[in-house]
Amino acid sequence: MAKVVLINGSMNPESVTKRILQLFAELLQKEGHETELICVAETNFPLFSFTVPRTEEMNKVTEQIKEADAIIVGSPEYHGGYTGALKNLLDYQDGTIFKGKPIALLAVTGGLKSGTLTLVSLRQIFRTLHANVIPEELAVSSTHELDQNGQLNENCSNRVLGVIDGLRREWNR
Repeated sequence: MAKVVLINGSMNPESVTKRILQLFAELLQKEGHETELICVAETNFPLFSFTVPRTEEMNKVTEQIKEADAIIVGSPEYHGGYTGALKNLLDYQDGTIFKGKPIALLAVTGGLKSGTLTLVSLRQIFRTLHANVIPEELAVSSTHELDQNGQLNENCSNRVLGVIDGLRREWNR
């Protein structure tokens, strides 16, 4: 079984991104996989600087990522990009820990056709780090693909399953 780390790039306590990542985690756990959720809002990382001493929390996050067989990274889209908090967390990581790891990407937006720029930007970051960014990705419109109870519609739920299939394909190679 695989160990999958999910990274939530949202600082919002009512994060839709976090809820969708928790759905991924539940589905993976049902298959017997181990999951760990890292939320940038809970890490308290200072603004990135080469002179900042590493904290215990920073080392813990690095170890979680290092030990993962696969990673799912989610971010809300802010002004056409991923969050600064997510970038800050990534900047504190030694890029070699992503090398060859399967990475799935998630963007959550309020618009109907948004998320694309966030996904492209995240793909570029992780490809630069030599990660194996899978072709399956998910952009979710919180205003169009969630029902009144905050649940994903059927089409979006099927796309979640497609992303999991893509990750499974890669960690089984």
